[in-house]
Amino acid sequence: MLFDNPTIVAGFSPPRIGAALALCLFVAPFAAAQTRQFSGRHVTIHTDLPASAALDQLPAAFDAAVPQWCEFFGVDPDRLADWHVTAYLMTSRDAFKQRGLLPDHLPDFAHGYQYGNSVWVVDQPSDYYTRHLLLHEGVHALMFQLFGGAGPAWYMEGMAELLATHRWSDGEIALPVIPESREAFPFWGRLKVIQSACDKSQALPIDAVMRYSHKAHRQVEPYAWSWGALTLLNMYPEYRTAAIAATDRAGQPPLQFTRNFYSELKDQWPQLQLRWRMLVDGLDYGFDPLRNRIDLTNFPAAAESSVETKQLEIAADRGWQSSGIRVATGQSIRITAEGRYTLADDPRPWECEPQGVTIQYHRGHPLGMLLAAVAPTSDADATRMTNPQIVGVGREGMFVAEFDGLLLLRIGDDPASLADNRGSASVTVSVAAAERP
Repeated sequence: MLFDNPTIVAGFSPPRIGAALALCLFVAPFAAAQTRQFSGRHVTIHTDLPASAALDQLPAAFDAAVPQWCEFFGVDPDRLADWHVTAYLMTSRDAFKQRGLLPDHLPDFAHGYQYGNSVWVVDQPSDYYTRHLLLHEGVHALMFQLFGGAGPAWYMEGMAELLATHRWSDGEIALPVIPESREAFPFWGRLKVIQSACDKSQALPIDAVMRYSHKAHRQVEPYAWSWGALTLLNMYPEYRTAAIAATDRAGQPPLQFTRNFYSELKDQWPQLQLRWRMLVDGLDYGFDPLRNRIDLTNFPAAAESSVETKQLEIAADRGWQSSGIRVATGQSIRITAEGRYTLADDPRPWECEPQGVTIQYHRGHPLGMLLAAVAPTSDADATRMTNPQIVGVGREGMFVAEFDGLLLLRIGDDPASLADNRGSASVTVSVAAAERP
């Protein structure tokens, strides 16, 4: 059974020090350092960087994030009224070491590290990513302060990535967000990692993400997949409730934490895995989590064994939508569609029919084309993930299911551009029994 093999994460121990041990935190003699410091309510920053508008706003951004973190976790902000983090923002590690501000007992780290209520951040090539890392390490510190731990690697780093991915403008912060463009979030790179893996058919099952050891996050890829996992959990209310409730067990040994989390959602795991496959396949800049939720209320328990014909309305302003039909390998699926819908309002309503428009394409299909997908409902190899079978249907199409799965449908459009779509396509689906060899 999933997560029952204790060898999967053998030697996995919490990579961060707990709140109690933080009381023994090494206190550096700051007086010896030739750096400057500036403070907000919840953070004091020591840095060897010269003053700049972006740098000087870091305490305000951190302070603005704290009440939003509290709201996310359902915690009274008064619990953090006196909470304060000391941050060391460095361009030169050697200089901080020589001044006693980077203790020798800390492990080697590439970008950032948290120890009790102190964090260390290496200056990054973009203002956004430097601020992101400060918030990321701040989330670690906050979780240890509130919950006495931060959970196993996938949960700890995924939660920190989720709650550090933000927009900061005119003194206001918004989080968590899906980045709307590469240009607005320079050097963040999480989507690039996931998209590259999908292009190579190397996307990870969520089970594999949740088996990361405490050493995995010495590489950048696990941060992307952990962010993806927490993005999925945050998208769906039933999963989000379980993810927040898990903070009560944040101090448990990692394997025990993950087993307990799986047990909480065990009855929903097939649906969660299916949603994960479709999320990973469709994640892109500007992804709209609400409009891309997949409703699996009537998740079918078994494949259809006879010919079935079903009438459906597929909304243009939503992502993948379940047909309620589970197909088996080798079954023929015939789909017809009709109707008119709009895909945009600016500069004028862009009317479209199920065949789509060839003026513009999205992922190889004419924009607005009716698409079908067979989302796999099982994988033989727990270390790899089968990509969904996606087919352009248009007004009429027929294809054969490559594997067992749930039939999904959608109007093809950028997942960031669904909000101004209107209307639907009337679809008829006919599924024939699989041919026997």
